[in-house]
Amino acid sequence: MENVKDSYHASILHLFFTTFELNKLSQTGAIIVDESGGHHVSYSVIDREAQKDLEYAKQQIRSESEYQLADPSLLQGFDEYHDGVTLQILSVFPTFVLQQIQNAIAVRQIVPRAIDKTDVNWTYIGFTDDTPEKRLTRIKQGNLVGPAGYISMEDGCVGGFVQLGIAGASGQEAVLEMGGSQAQSSESRVTEASVRGFWKAYRSNMGL
Repeated sequence: MENVKDSYHASILHLFFTTFELNKLSQTGAIIVDESGGHHVSYSVIDREAQKDLEYAKQQIRSESEYQLADPSLLQGFDEYHDGVTLQILSVFPTFVLQQIQNAIAVRQIVPRAIDKTDVNWTYIGFTDDTPEKRLTRIKQGNLVGPAGYISMEDGCVGGFVQLGIAGASGQEAVLEMGGSQAQSSESRVTEASVRGFWKAYRSNMGL
């Protein structure tokens, strides 16, 4: 769950997002955390007319790359909801996630099986009135953010590293203070507020 709650990692970890101008922390966006902390929405709005953010590039946080796509149609989408939002993650405590990334709309169901095992069920959504072109667009974008997508595989890899690190330092503690110490909504996505919110709700439900 921390993967979808962590709203700032995408622009650091996912070179694909920043290289092709799909998601940068310089874009308009926000985090909405409910009072319990358990539920949240994070979203970003892309400025399709803007030039590359030179100030962002100067920070050299993996924001630029010489890589290009042999098939640029992978990035082509359509304006579905007319609100400018191109990336949105909605989570409902404890383990429900709804994602809209470009035109790839999906539900993720996180199912803990053991301390060291978790299943993730992905359900991709299309609509009966989708044209063949829209359906093909959704399928292509699944190659980016599907279970084995170019972007998603990085989450799986890094998640594995984190799990190994935690197992090797089980007696240690970590304090999540990016963006403060509260679990509150924010106009900045550079925050761990929704991660803190998840554990706030967890502790409440566990009576801790």
